[in-house]
Amino acid sequence: MQFFMKNSKKRPFTDFFYFNSKSTYVVFFFILNSIAFGQTKEAVNKDTLAKENKQLDALMQQLNAESLNENKTNYEFNVLTNKQNSSFNLLNEEIQKANTILKEGIDYKGFTKELELLVEWKEKSVKGIVQNVSKMQTARDLTTTSLLLKELLKRTDYQLDRISSNNKSLSEIQRRMDSLATDKIFYQIPAQEAAKKNYYQRMVLMAKDLNIANTNLKNAIDSIQKLEVNGKMFKFSLESDLAVVNNARKKLSEKVNSISPDIVDAKEKSLSFVENFVHSFTKGYLLFIFYFANQTGILSLLLLFIIGLTLYLRVIRSKYKRANLYENLKYPGNVLNYPLAASILIMISIFQFFLPSPPFVFSAFLWIIAGLALTLILYKSVSKYLFLIWIAFFVLNNLAFQDNLLLLYTVSESRFVLFLSVIGLALGLYVFLNRKKKDKEIQEKSFVIALLVFMVFEFSAMVLSFANCYNLSKILMTYGYFTILIAYQLIWSFGLSLDILNFSKYLSQSEEDALLAEEKEGESFKVPSFIYVLFAIAWYVLISRNSYSFQSFIEPISEAFYEEKQFGEFKFSFNAIFLFFFILFMSGLSAKIVSFLTTDNKGANNGTPKSGLGSWLLLIRIAIITIGVLIAFISVGIPMDKIALMISALSVGIGFGLQNVINNLVSGLIIAFEKPINLDDIVEVGGQTGKMKSIGIRSSVITTWDGADVIIPNGDLLSQHLVNWTMGSNRRRFEIDLGVAYGSDLNEVKTILIEILMQHELVLKNPAPMVWVTKFNDSSIDFAVKYWVPHFNFGNDVRNDLIIAIDVAFKANGIEIPFPQQDLHIRPNVSNNNDENLDKE
Repeated sequence: MQFFMKNSKKRPFTDFFYFNSKSTYVVFFFILNSIAFGQTKEAVNKDTLAKENKQLDALMQQLNAESLNENKTNYEFNVLTNKQNSSFNLLNEEIQKANTILKEGIDYKGFTKELELLVEWKEKSVKGIVQNVSKMQTARDLTTTSLLLKELLKRTDYQLDRISSNNKSLSEIQRRMDSLATDKIFYQIPAQEAAKKNYYQRMVLMAKDLNIANTNLKNAIDSIQKLEVNGKMFKFSLESDLAVVNNARKKLSEKVNSISPDIVDAKEKSLSFVENFVHSFTKGYLLFIFYFANQTGILSLLLLFIIGLTLYLRVIRSKYKRANLYENLKYPGNVLNYPLAASILIMISIFQFFLPSPPFVFSAFLWIIAGLALTLILYKSVSKYLFLIWIAFFVLNNLAFQDNLLLLYTVSESRFVLFLSVIGLALGLYVFLNRKKKDKEIQEKSFVIALLVFMVFEFSAMVLSFANCYNLSKILMTYGYFTILIAYQLIWSFGLSLDILNFSKYLSQSEEDALLAEEKEGESFKVPSFIYVLFAIAWYVLISRNSYSFQSFIEPISEAFYEEKQFGEFKFSFNAIFLFFFILFMSGLSAKIVSFLTTDNKGANNGTPKSGLGSWLLLIRIAIITIGVLIAFISVGIPMDKIALMISALSVGIGFGLQNVINNLVSGLIIAFEKPINLDDIVEVGGQTGKMKSIGIRSSVITTWDGADVIIPNGDLLSQHLVNWTMGSNRRRFEIDLGVAYGSDLNEVKTILIEILMQHELVLKNPAPMVWVTKFNDSSIDFAVKYWVPHFNFGNDVRNDLIIAIDVAFKANGIEIPFPQQDLHIRPNVSNNNDENLDKE
């Protein structure tokens, strides 16, 4: 009340009679209506009523028009306000993004320093070849320079990609900011004073922030574009120098192939050994570092495979030990004794074929590691004579490695090439002439062929050294030593790989096949004949892949292999197709390896409780294969939405055409989740009883008591009545039916049977065994003896013991076990006798 009194003092009395225009119209309308209704019908004039109705209609139309205009104005104001707020927010977000990127900073100094280092390294690489061209060119120096320029080119492309990515991101932000800033919505000024004031404030702040962001972005984009231009100019310079080096390689290759002297006046043009070493070390070090940095992906994969194979071999060895087979084998196998060394040797021998154009310095590094692993394996695996032969070849190979890393010609180095050729030839002749006297393994055909090739190369290198054909003599000398090293590594890698397969297979073999395998373990390894062709191809690729002739031959094939082709809207390459099938193969192989490693083999179970991993293994295998398929599709470049569309389209046809297969696959998933059966369960299905050997994706295998493996589709396991004797417990109840002769003391018989059951150690006391008298049979009174054993496998043994014990006890107590018998009474035929008597009369 006080509130109204206070306000009433401040307002004039006439304010209480204040009405706006709308209120006036409404009040006037009600007054007219009340006057009209207050008149009598007789007093109303028709013309007056018509006139008043027109006035009322005019008032209502005016009221509606004003309300409509006011609502429209409010709607337009709200729409304008919402659009401006949305545009202000979007522009502010882009400004904040730009500020964030600029605050985080773009590594201009890093890019600039990297480019400066690349320029410096390029100058060192082409010195004496492109700049200040030396007349003493060597094949090794040209090859190393070519490979180093290619690695520098890869590094430059990587840096240019980073610079281009940053440039695109900044330019895209600049484009979006400019697009939003030019939107017409920003330049529509609200009509209301309060909204207009707020609009001006926001525009001033936004313009200030936008100008600062545009200035910073422009400076950043200008700087990064300058870096990009410098990087592209350096790339063009690299490509130009690479073309010059490859041209020089081509000329030198033609000269080397013509077997013409390439060293003239050597004393005047020869460098010192220190200069040669510094030059070679600098190039070799740079090439090694750049190649390692550019191939981290495949090298990481190599390391991963080495670790995986080592773990696999350790698991196999542990399986042999658990099965008490490892110690009993006279020759347990080198691959199990040295799992890490065997894994390194095998994986390096395989992966070296997948490395793209590895420089010699990197190949030598891998060969030395593989050679050390092989040395560890051979130390206690072969005779002392064979081990010493390997050590001699390995040491000479390392000397050949060091010599081949020297890139420039020196007199002392050319003499060292001659020395290695002579000593290698002498060692080869000694081993070849004494191959039948010392050890049988020297007589292996593969090693003899490699030894002959080695001696031919070393003899040719020795002759060419005297003829001053330095480049060709050095090439042949190193090729000879590489031949021996490659032969050792490939032959032993192949043999160890076969050993892995044999040892893995042995764990799942039958007893008869296992005995045959044990007898063959001590035999020396012999390379099959068809492998020689593969070895020859592998040898040629490994020793000559850095030569100009080989690279000029293989580069077009490699480009066609990696070149992207288009078929309609689908893009593909042979490399992607190969990768697709390789991933599928590896996923299937991984699923099998996981299943093998987690399964007990060769008596490792021995009645121990089952692990219960059968269903989980099925899920793991399905997951591995599914992930592999998805990765394979993604590696080809097929998007996930297209994969889903393709699967949905094929599912209809597959559902109709392969109903049974799909049924079995789905049943496999149901078995995996519901787990009605597990490995080693005793099951009975379709009249077949046995132990669950394996649970697959489509079918499962049951080993019957006769030793046969029965393959049952998973759909049949679920659709038929499946009996799992060991699902809840391994206990099982058995029953023996027997009968005693009439006249036997039944209570005594029952007492004897109960005593026999209670005395057997494998008959469970809880639940207690039971003896029942079942019925009167034709020749006996029948008993039923029922008892429980702790495991299904003990049932037949316990039954055997109980039957023997019952027979002994019944004989001792004079209780007869009758057998079915019948008495025949023969009566003469009376009618036939009367007929015979009548005939006699």
